[in-house]
Amino acid sequence: MSSLEFPMADQVESRAAEIARARRVKRVNAITALLIDSVLVALILKLVPFGARAWKPLHLVAGFLTGILYANAFEYVLHRFFLHWGQGFLVERHGLHHETAGAPEEPRYVNFATSPLVVVLVFVLNALPIFALELFLHIALAVGIFAGFTLYFIAYEEIHWRFHLGGWLPGWLHLARNHHLLHHGGFEGRYNVFLPIFDWLFQRSTWKHGS
Repeated sequence: MSSLEFPMADQVESRAAEIARARRVKRVNAITALLIDSVLVALILKLVPFGARAWKPLHLVAGFLTGILYANAFEYVLHRFFLHWGQGFLVERHGLHHETAGAPEEPRYVNFATSPLVVVLVFVLNALPIFALELFLHIALAVGIFAGFTLYFIAYEEIHWRFHLGGWLPGWLHLARNHHLLHHGGFEGRYNVFLPIFDWLFQRSTWKHGS
């Protein structure tokens, strides 16, 4: 057996271990998102007297779509202005995600966060404007908004994982995967991972020039 086979075997084993670890992190993040969503919904229902309005189909659907759009905007702003602009811990940490693509340690940097506390922080910070909106205007969309934001977060983690580490994807997501991999290929923009709404709104002109 060639001596070169041992390092290769070590790399395969190391990558498998990293994938197993990252899969556990992904599961914990999803559970955390569902739990904090439940807490936020219970809290807003206690603080704001929505009554039956909060559960009307129109309010739930409108809130859900608003939550999806809000999460998409948050993802775009976070990725563009906090992970790719300037210097600092977040930029350096995200840089590791780019630098380790295809390496044995790649799974270590695919998850949104390695600690559930970060997930809690993200949800709480994003909930603050929703709470303020409901406390002052009583629009009764918060339940749907939190549901949409939570689903988007879980979908983001799962789809991003499959883009990088493999797994079944529906046909339409293969186009999204190409969109995301162009971002990793050094092309400017493409900050939304799988639903490029805000990429399209703000940067579609750069796509035409392939940059």
